[in-house]
Amino acid sequence: MVEKEVIRILYVDDDKEEQKLVSTILKTAKKNKYVLESAQSIDDALVKIKDSYTVFLVGYNPGKDDQLKLIKEIKALRKHAPLIMLSGLDSETIDSEVLNLGVADYLVRGKYDANTFERRIQFAIRDSKLFESLEQTSKKFRSIFEMAADPFILIDGKSKILEANPMFVNKFGINPHDRDDVKECFFSDLIFEDSAKQKLLKNLEKKTESFEIETVIMTDDNTVINTIISIAKQDDNQFQVLIKDLSAIKTQAEEELNLKKFSSTGRIARLLAHEVKNPLTTIVLSADQLQLELSKETLAESGDLIEVIRRNCDRINHLVSQLLDSTRFSELNIQNHSVEDLLDEALDQVNRIELKGIKVIKQYKDEDCLLPLDAEKIKIAFSNILVNAIESMEDKNGRLTIKTILRGHQCQVEIMDNGAGIAQENLERIFEPFFTDKIGGSGLGLTNTQNIIFSHGGTIRVKSEVGKGTCFVIRLNLSEDAPIS
Repeated sequence: MVEKEVIRILYVDDDKEEQKLVSTILKTAKKNKYVLESAQSIDDALVKIKDSYTVFLVGYNPGKDDQLKLIKEIKALRKHAPLIMLSGLDSETIDSEVLNLGVADYLVRGKYDANTFERRIQFAIRDSKLFESLEQTSKKFRSIFEMAADPFILIDGKSKILEANPMFVNKFGINPHDRDDVKECFFSDLIFEDSAKQKLLKNLEKKTESFEIETVIMTDDNTVINTIISIAKQDDNQFQVLIKDLSAIKTQAEEELNLKKFSSTGRIARLLAHEVKNPLTTIVLSADQLQLELSKETLAESGDLIEVIRRNCDRINHLVSQLLDSTRFSELNIQNHSVEDLLDEALDQVNRIELKGIKVIKQYKDEDCLLPLDAEKIKIAFSNILVNAIESMEDKNGRLTIKTILRGHQCQVEIMDNGAGIAQENLERIFEPFFTDKIGGSGLGLTNTQNIIFSHGGTIRVKSEVGKGTCFVIRLNLSEDAPIS
């Protein structure tokens, strides 16, 4: 035999006869065992409600403020507590104020039997558990909504933005709660491409359960980004929208690829050094031995061939050493520095800025924070990029923009020029050793720059368009005690 569940009930009513009636009815209930405790005064009830009761019954007479106070106290203590009113009034005359306080149900005295009473109690308990579960679920989803790393919004069937998480507000500068009715914002207005905009509105009108759109939209700082927008219907006139920034994914993939290529180049360089330097040493020693053993007449007849051998061996040895140095992680003398100060010092060391009439625009972050850097090496990295930028720009028409931004735990440095730009086929090779399109260039400057940035645990990538200019984007880690945006 299944043991009946024990349901503890606190019944607050100054009518003793009604209390006896309720007690008698509950004793005849069949589904559960009900333990009824009574409170005849509000003061007594306020003490008892702190105990662990399953259900609260409150006798109600209109106009009694202390009964309203008790209901409020119960709901303040247990928001979803099953609370049933017993009243001599029918449902049409029950005060709306009482019902709005969260009362689960009401019974009219003299119009219920044991089955009705027990059923109402069971429904009240069921609804209480349901509302509590819904609230917990809502809090979980609200937390996911608020903490999501991607922009996340709710829109209606016309694409009007109803809710927006902090990431969306930060990225697009739109907070629906901070805007008046005149400035309502529609998500479709952010989409550039008409075909994508029409697809969105058409699917919203059809109330499509879920669909995706790949398109470009503009952020708050006027940056156009490639996105995949996932839309799912939440209810009849409300849709969830998740915006995935493909530019960020592409950037991360590019940074990871650059690091892999750098590591691969380093391994090849070490193998090459091992396989080349040993034979070079043998060749140089053999040339020295020939110098000693050959007669003066033979040496005179051979001209400077031995010297040519030595010179070219030295050149090969120097190139291999440069390759090794530019692809081997550097040993760093780390101290905390202001990246803006190091950028200014690198600018001072670069020649021809004034001579070429180049305008320098500095857009430094407002926050004053330090980065763990090897100052001399970072200045070399910055200088290599600055020299390339200066050489790519026309005299009297050059514009060099240097920007620093805080991005989470990192500082982002952007060095932009309006020079000739880099062809797409060369863009993927600019960090490769000995690759250069400049006459007399070694092709190791940017390789060394990449090495320095990677040695600091940072990343470097480049964006460029022929005829419009080039932008190098460097990310460096902040010191542990630096502020985080």
